[in-house]
Amino acid sequence: MFEDFFIRVASERLDREAARIAALNAGPEIYIKADRIREFSARAVAATKKILGDFREHTVHAPFMDVWPGAADEDMRRLSLEKMDRVMGIAADLGSKLVVMHFNYDPIYYRQQFGQWLDRAAQFFSTLLQRHDGPLIALENIAEPTPLIALQLMKKADQPRLVHCFDFGHHHVFASIPFQEWLFYLDRRQHIHFHLHDNRGDSDDHLALGQGNIDWQAAKIAIAGLPCPFSITLEPKSAEIMRASAIYYRKIFLPARRPPA
Repeated sequence: MFEDFFIRVASERLDREAARIAALNAGPEIYIKADRIREFSARAVAATKKILGDFREHTVHAPFMDVWPGAADEDMRRLSLEKMDRVMGIAADLGSKLVVMHFNYDPIYYRQQFGQWLDRAAQFFSTLLQRHDGPLIALENIAEPTPLIALQLMKKADQPRLVHCFDFGHHHVFASIPFQEWLFYLDRRQHIHFHLHDNRGDSDDHLALGQGNIDWQAAKIAIAGLPCPFSITLEPKSAEIMRASAIYYRKIFLPARRPPA
C-alpha cells in the first residue's frame, strides 16, 4: 500500500498537474475549494473523469473553511451540509476512493456543550454517508491534542465508511501524545488515510518531507504495523516541494525503488 500514494492538487490545476503527478507514479487528491464547487457541472465532471482515467485511484479533499458540522445555529449547519453534500455528490460521480473532511471542533465554544455538539456533528456525517454510496469520509485532525474527539465522533455516528485521516504535520505541531500512541487508540478494523508533510514543530509549514524534523523512519514503522488498510497523500505547496517530497517518500518508504530521473 506504500506504493500507491496520492499528491494533493487544487481542482483548478488538475489538468496542468496531472502529467507531473503521473510521472511521479502517484494519484491525485483533488482539493475542491468552496468557491469552485459550483463549477462542477455535468460537463466539468465528465472532463475531470477523463483526466482521472489515467490514474488507478484518486481521492478528494473537501473545503474546510467556514464549514461547521456541529454548529448550534441550524442555518449554519444546513449551509455546511449543502456544501459537503455537493462535494460528496461530485466525489461519487468521479468514483473517488474517499473524501477528506474537517470536523472543526472548537473547544472554546463547545467544551461546555460537548454532548450537543457531538450529536449534531455525528448526524451531519451520517446524513452525508446515507445519501451517497461509494466514497469513505476521512475525518482529519487539525489542532486536537489527542484523537479523543475524532474517536467519539466516529463511534457516535456509527457509520463503517466514516474513518480517520491522520495528518502527521498537524500532529507534530498540536498533539500532546506521540503519533504511535495516537494510532494505537484508533479502531484498527477501519481504513486510515494519512497526510504527509513536514515542519519543525512550531508552525504548520507544509515543508517537503525531510526538511523538518518529523521522524519519517518511525512513521513508516508505525504505518506498516497497522492491521488495517491505509492510504497516503503528500501535501506539497509547490511543484518543487512536490518533487522533493516524492523523492524523499520513495527513499524512506520504498527503499527498493529508484527515484524518478
